[in-house]
Amino acid sequence: MNAEARHIEVFENLYQQDRSGLPKYQRLCNAMLEAIKRGLWRPGDRLPAEEELTALTPFSLGTVQRALRQLAEQGLVVRQHGLGSFVAERQRELHDPWHCRFVADDGKTLLPIYSKATQRVVVDETGPWTRYLGNESREVMRLDRVINVNDEFKIFSRFYADRSLLKRLWDMPMKQLHGANFKQVIASQCLLPITEITHLVSIATFDDEACDHIEVPHGTSGIFMRANTRAGRDICVYYQEFFIAPNSRVLQFPEHPSSSPGA
Repeated sequence: MNAEARHIEVFENLYQQDRSGLPKYQRLCNAMLEAIKRGLWRPGDRLPAEEELTALTPFSLGTVQRALRQLAEQGLVVRQHGLGSFVAERQRELHDPWHCRFVADDGKTLLPIYSKATQRVVVDETGPWTRYLGNESREVMRLDRVINVNDEFKIFSRFYADRSLLKRLWDMPMKQLHGANFKQVIASQCLLPITEITHLVSIATFDDEACDHIEVPHGTSGIFMRANTRAGRDICVYYQEFFIAPNSRVLQFPEHPSSSPGA
């Protein structure tokens, strides 16, 4: 697709009557984000200059500048003085897990983990994941895994995502998901950079399904961890729940997704 055709596809909807009530700069942000998600602009690509964007869209220079500023503040676009604006690169570290980081006896290295996918289904109902993925996402997939930590204890994981955003995780044969590095799959599939990871940890009584998977008695309590990753402020890449069997290991959290090289 040449540049002219790409620009028409990205911006043509902005000329149609809008009933969303969103500010103009937010509409432009959304259009550019959708183009990045679809791969019309790839990580590292140079975006049209501010003056060119005013010619391509029905918006003023001030609106264009505000939209680019917001995308930059969210870490989705990099603005370089004298060079222009570029789609942010995805982080490249693909070795260490994002979530199940249990420290070994030396206090430094992380224990090895092994995963097995047990179920993949489309979710029709709402639940805790709706808060993150939103009601408008009608293709939520749930992917269950059992994670073995160094043959010492197990974790049951429920992974929720928009299957159109992470289509490869939906299309991959189940056998290929056993031991799959989700972080690597996500990095290759999602064209947006992961800018934020949030962990919420509490002590909870596990449901029977979780207890069966991690081989503990029904009614067992343990660490219940929820994690969600975001691309910028408005896009949740996935929401995940972890039911961690009782153990004596230290759980370590990365300071920032780009600073820690996943389960």
